[in-house]
Amino acid sequence: MAGRRIPVPRLEGVSQEQFMEQLYPQRKPLVLEGIDLGACTSKWTVDYLSQVGGRKEVKIHVAAVAQMDFISKNFVYRTLPFDKLVQRAAEEKHREFFISEDEKYYLRSLGEDPRKDVADIRKQFPLLEGDIKFPQFFKEEQFFSSVFRISSPGLQLWTHYDV
Repeated sequence: MAGRRIPVPRLEGVSQEQFMEQLYPQRKPLVLEGIDLGACTSKWTVDYLSQVGGRKEVKIHVAAVAQMDFISKNFVYRTLPFDKLVQRAAEEKHREFFISEDEKYYLRSLGEDPRKDVADIRKQFPLLEGDIKFPQFFKEEQFFSSVFRISSPGLQLWTHYDV
């Protein structure tokens, strides 16, 4: 299956009714475009995230190359204050680094206790919550997680989707 590409449909202007009745029952990947996600799409700059996101320590992946590979594990885990991660992830070359001056960074937010808590940006980064508008495709009690991700430009990750 490696190297085989499967096209993923891209749909715009999908209503809650259309999603629930026609798309969700298919249980297939798709990209929903044109959905109002709130002010985060315009407010979230490097400066804004650094200031509002704060100095909370976050666990990150650091790689010397842009193609991060989970199978060969060509990355290391490190910890940085959130504001420093945001600043470093935006840089091409780093004055401070773990591996090399052109290393790449990746944050996948986790719950406070990664073994028990699911990722929820509303809990892990409450000051950013007001900037996000979650599409109302599901009832609130069906909401499972909202994984907050930040990466360096050009970073490529292994891809998957959870079934």
